Parts: sequence; C-alpha cells; structure tokens
Amino acid sequence: MNVALSLVLPIFGIIAFGYFGARTKLISHAGVDGLDTYVFTFAMPVLLFRNLAGTEFPSSLPWGLWISYYGAMLAVWAAGSLIALFILRRPASDAVMLGFGCGQGNTIMLGLPIILTGFGPEAGTPVFLILAFHGIILFTIATFLLELTRTREGEELPSFGAILKEGLVNTARNPVIIGIACGVVYGQLGVPLPGIVDTTLEMIARSAIPCALFVLGAMLTRYSIRRSVGAASITTFFKLTVHPALVFAMTQYVFELEPLWVTAATLLAAMPTGVYSSILANRYRAAPGAASSTVVLSTGISLVTLTILLGYFLG
Repeated sequence: MNVALSLVLPIFGIIAFGYFGARTKLISHAGVDGLDTYVFTFAMPVLLFRNLAGTEFPSSLPWGLWISYYGAMLAVWAAGSLIALFILRRPASDAVMLGFGCGQGNTIMLGLPIILTGFGPEAGTPVFLILAFHGIILFTIATFLLELTRTREGEELPSFGAILKEGLVNTARNPVIIGIACGVVYGQLGVPLPGIVDTTLEMIARSAIPCALFVLGAMLTRYSIRRSVGAASITTFFKLTVHPALVFAMTQYVFELEPLWVTAATLLAAMPTGVYSSILANRYRAAPGAASSTVVLSTGISLVTLTILLGYFLG
C-alpha cells in the first residue's frame, strides 16, 4: 500500500496545485485554457507518438481486450441510464447523460499518467489499443442518443449517417487520435527515430503528464459538487467500482489476458468521470448539475479507490 500511495499522492498533489492555482486566480481561465490546448494539441500526442513508434503490437487483433472494456462500458452505461429513468424519474436525455458518466472516464489526463508512471511503457500497449477507438465509440453513441432524446422546437432529427459522419470527422481531427495513428504507422516502418528528433520529442513528452494533471486540477474549479449529489453518487459508484470490476472479471476470467493487460484495462476503467461529461451535458442541457457534481465527486473519491487498486496490482 505504501508503494501505491507513493505513486498516487504525487499525482493528486499536482492536481491539487492546479486546483489551488485556479481557485486563487494565480492562473487565469485563459491561462488554463491555453495550457489545456498545449497538452492536447502538442504534449500528449507527442507522448503517444513517441511511445508507439517503438512499440511492438500483437500479431492478432485483441478482441478480448476490446470486448472486455467496451462491453463493460456499455453495460454500466445502460444500467446507469435505466436507474436514472425508472428509479430517479429523470427525463430521457438526463438518463442518457447520467449513464454516459458511468462509462466515460478521464483516460487521457489521469489514466495515462497513472498507468505509464506505475507500470512503464509496456503497459501503454493495451491502453493505446483501447484509446484508438474510445472517442468514436463513446461520443458517437452519446451524440446519437442525446440528439434522439433532446427536446426539439421545429427542428428535424439528424440522420444516423449525419451523426456518424460528425463523430468520424471529430475523431479524425482529434490530436490525440492523430498522435496514436502516426505512432502506429511509424512503428510499423521499423525505422528508429533520429537522435535529434527523438530528443526533441522526449523533451515535449516529458511535460505532458505534469501539465495534464495541473490542467485537470484547475478545471475542477469550474464544477460544483453541490448540484444533484444523489444522482452524482450513483454515477460515481458505477464508474469507480462496477466498471472496473466488470473489466477485471472479463479480462482475467473470461478471456484470460496476460496480467499487465488485465492491470492496464482495469485501471483505465477505474478512472473517474472525465470533464467532457459536464461539457456535453451543458451543451445538450441534459443533467448539467449532476454531470458537474459527478466530475468533482468521482475525482475526489478516486484518490481512495485508485490507491486500493494500485496496491493490489503493484503487490
């Protein structure tokens, strides 16, 4: 457990620095947005590219990994939505959004730093394989369901093809996905990165993790934990316990994946709900209070749940 704490506490310490800086206005909203742009447009894509450029991928498609992770994600999404719809008596669009928070984790800003720091570059392979399809699956389904359920005044429902096209275009433009794709392609060439290029990329990549954690902390100041705590508690429970438990069971006992892949997939599923959940909720006016509460509540509680999980896997 001491090893787990020595890994988790510095990570959440950087998050705390970001939170303190934004709360005391030592860094402005514009400064946080600029740093966020740097992380997602430059630093994180470079980190992913550099790691993948030297990664050897499995010869066969990892169907067991994908089914385990995305099957569990869709299961908790459905369960959370049904609870919101029939027990909490929420409107359909709110139910979609609350279910979304049960499966959408903070994979980039928190997942990558914890997994790569704790288990090294080798753990990056299953993470990258999951992230390659994370955006297109998650956000296309969410957009379609929210468009289907939101209240309309004289507007026509977009076709599934239009929504799918929007999801594909947004995914193709995502710098993180571009970094993953370029890294995979370059890695297959079998040509090592030139020394000067590699050193330059290494310097940028080194800044990705601390900057991402600082931004995460700063962004938490924009959300409130007081709005719809009851619904947020249910979503947080599914995200931090049910989702990783299902992924662990599937990877460990159903598909019997290698231990490092089980660890990486389970930890990725155990990440708290990401800030995009609140952004999407505000955009569609679908449970924005519960979504913002979930981001803060799940991130705070994950300090405990992630420490326990890391203690188990590191032990």
